[in-house]
Amino acid sequence: MTENRLVFLPVPENFRFPQRDTLFTINPDIPIPVLIPEYSEENDLENLSVEMILSGMLRVIEEGQAEQEWIDYYSDFVLFLRPDILTKLKEIKDNGLDDNSFTQAYQLIMEGKAEESLFPVRDFLERYPLVWNGWFLLGWALRLLDRWADGEAAFRKAIELGGANSDTRNELAICLMESGDYAGAKRELEAAFRLDPENVKIISNMGVLAMKNGEKDKAAAFFRTVLELDSGDPVARKYLDSF
Repeated sequence: MTENRLVFLPVPENFRFPQRDTLFTINPDIPIPVLIPEYSEENDLENLSVEMILSGMLRVIEEGQAEQEWIDYYSDFVLFLRPDILTKLKEIKDNGLDDNSFTQAYQLIMEGKAEESLFPVRDFLERYPLVWNGWFLLGWALRLLDRWADGEAAFRKAIELGGANSDTRNELAICLMESGDYAGAKRELEAAFRLDPENVKIISNMGVLAMKNGEKDKAAAFFRTVLELDSGDPVARKYLDSF
């Protein structure tokens, strides 16, 4: 299943930004991280928007997906593009989201090493117990390890601490679904859908839940919607081909 893609692209020669009284200088040797929408078929430099660049840079800064020199450069770049974004950067710093344990845990999960990620994410939570992002990361790792009840508890803690976003509710719904609590999973998926009605992950999981409830026609409708948003989605295609 696809989602917004983070890609690093060279700075186009014709790239121009509004001039301001600033000491910041664009470095053409450092690529720019861009968040490409899931519906985009190509990395078309001519169609890049400032918001796509800002989103890409903030994700790199928040998740530590680059060497420190580049992260520092992107932080300055973001402040050049949007001086008002300083509040977001301060939040990242205050919440420890640039902490080594947090970034290490995230990278391990992305590498398919969920079991290994548990130590750094728990180390992070010992020092930042009130940061919902850490509980989300813990829940994500536990869910990948099929530890549904533990994952559920972590996601509920994330929601309690302010992480009641569509991703958290979607992940919680998966844990509930796999534990057999279909009613609870339905509530969480509907809440996630209200927050993000074009998220193919959420719609696909609604289809999976409908299948588990024996509602094949309803499931097929969800999966067809997924393919309308992402024609290459493998989960939706697999289920539809099985009907």
